[in-house]
Amino acid sequence: MNAPTLSNDLNSTDDINADFTRTIAGGLAGRLRSLVAVLDRLDRLESGSGTWLSTFDDDELPEAATELTLRALRTVANPNNFALLRALSASDSRSIGQLMEITGFGRLALSEQLNDLMQVGLATRLIDTDHAQVTAAGVSMVCLVETLIDQTTKLYNKQ
Repeated sequence: MNAPTLSNDLNSTDDINADFTRTIAGGLAGRLRSLVAVLDRLDRLESGSGTWLSTFDDDELPEAATELTLRALRTVANPNNFALLRALSASDSRSIGQLMEITGFGRLALSEQLNDLMQVGLATRLIDTDHAQVTAAGVSMVCLVETLIDQTTKLYNKQ
């Protein structure tokens, strides 16, 4: 994963934030492309017109990008989801059992929170190995939040 890493250098925050933004936006765009491909396939079935995709960019793309971006931010703003995303970011892959132990969540609650993260492209789940992984966008989202926390603390202490 070529995601940016957390830096304590306040002078380089513009570059870091640009990297975070680019990586998060790339992940969200990939998720949006997947959703569009599924809807296009449904539209091309016998019951659909097969023309939906031709108008998507002009008619729906800005609204869809806004919705997915805000949804990803809402998802990460949930403290339980952020704790899970942070736990995923600390390792290449974690078993569901490990995540249950780290977070203290039961299997059902953990599965629902993983689903929330997966729906916005911040995590993936490997059903065959019962593992979950963070995406590059998920790592960048954690780094962005941790950078904001770190800078808020530093700026608070300057007063």
